[in-house]
Amino acid sequence: MDYESFKIPDALLFEEVPCYISLQDRDHKIIKANRRFRDTFGNKVGEYCYKVYKLRDEKCKVCPMDKVFKDGNTHESEEIVFSQEGFPINVIVNVAPVHDDTGNIVAIMEMATDITETKRLQRKLEESSEKYRALYDQVPCYISVQDRHFRLMDINKQFKDEFGGHLGDYCYKVYKKREERCEVCPVAQVFEDGMIHSSEEIVSSKDGNPINMLVYATPITDNDGNIILVMEMSTNITNLMNTKTQMTLLGQLVANLAHTIKGIVTGLEGGMYVVESGFRNKKDLTVKKGWEMVQRNIERISHLIMDMLYFAKERVPEKEEVAIDKLCFEVIELFDRKFKDNNIVTNLRIEDLKPYSGDKKSLYTLILTLIENAIQACTWDKDKQNHEIGIKLSEKDSYVKLEISDDGMGITLDVKNKLFTTMFTTKGSSGSGFGLMIVKKIVDEHGGEIIVESETGHGANFVVKLKRN
Repeated sequence: MDYESFKIPDALLFEEVPCYISLQDRDHKIIKANRRFRDTFGNKVGEYCYKVYKLRDEKCKVCPMDKVFKDGNTHESEEIVFSQEGFPINVIVNVAPVHDDTGNIVAIMEMATDITETKRLQRKLEESSEKYRALYDQVPCYISVQDRHFRLMDINKQFKDEFGGHLGDYCYKVYKKREERCEVCPVAQVFEDGMIHSSEEIVSSKDGNPINMLVYATPITDNDGNIILVMEMSTNITNLMNTKTQMTLLGQLVANLAHTIKGIVTGLEGGMYVVESGFRNKKDLTVKKGWEMVQRNIERISHLIMDMLYFAKERVPEKEEVAIDKLCFEVIELFDRKFKDNNIVTNLRIEDLKPYSGDKKSLYTLILTLIENAIQACTWDKDKQNHEIGIKLSEKDSYVKLEISDDGMGITLDVKNKLFTTMFTTKGSSGSGFGLMIVKKIVDEHGGEIIVESETGHGANFVVKLKRN
């Protein structure tokens, strides 16, 4: 074929269009090429396209021109070709058939548009997106993007690891395990006024653990400034809140200790005054009474110091085989005089148990404290002359169960909720607030649990379950 004599319509447009155009025959030889093609790849009329374009010695395995000759349709592909200097060029290739007067396909027109710069920008955008996503996923806070219906449109890795959930889930179900949206919601406030809002929340992890959160919600707008989504960023402040709580409790602890010690010192001063008065007036009974006051207050301060030392020390139980039933009998025997003086009878239901592996001294303290509290509950109840304390010790498959009950005045719901908290006492100046805290600490050290069953006017029952290892 005389390539130079091959005529095409609109020759000026063919020559000047800003893309690479070539005509090729069935053998993939270049019949004609426009000026831009010649400037970039050289005047290669009569040479194979794959040698010119791809610097190959054989045709491409997947060739859009073969498809055109086969089905007569136009085809498109994305390719990397090489200039005559060997520089790679990203192109989008469109190939279309060229027919003769009888409708037969005599050639293929290939139009290639240079998208190298577009691909470079696309790669930069992808790299930026990857960096953004890595930052989005690894930033040490929980991020979610929500629509107006509070559905999760996007979440980062930290959020998914902590709360689970899937795109499309409602945030209040994932965050708070609720069936309806929160009454006060920073995301809703952002949608309403377009401002940034913050709040402190308590949410729930996928394992059900409560987490204190500092939440910021900020709008995401379209090109016209309309709010289309809201990004919510949450920071875990649980440790900070715990520290704040501990500092508050420490303040209460110091204040309560000061009050307790002041009461003991006042008692000592009163006892010393009575003793001195007895000596001055040579009254032995007065001296004895004053000395008993001194002894009681020395005993109180001794107990207080021992309790403080026990509670403050982080310790691992020194475990040995303990006969808990024998410890119960020892404590009951210790309080025998108090039982008689206060008209208290004991109802014992103690089973023979297999030895329990635990800290003997701690368990003794636990039983002693609970029975002593039961005695005090009975003595405070002035409506009855006689009282009963129940002590029941039994064994289940995996734990030892100790129950100590009394028929005293009972415990109000408010008081029951405050039991075992720092320095809480119902004994006024005669109590330090350490007793039940130490009981709870001992139970925790042994991997057990303690439950309080009580109603006002119907006594109380302390149930301790100590797990067997």
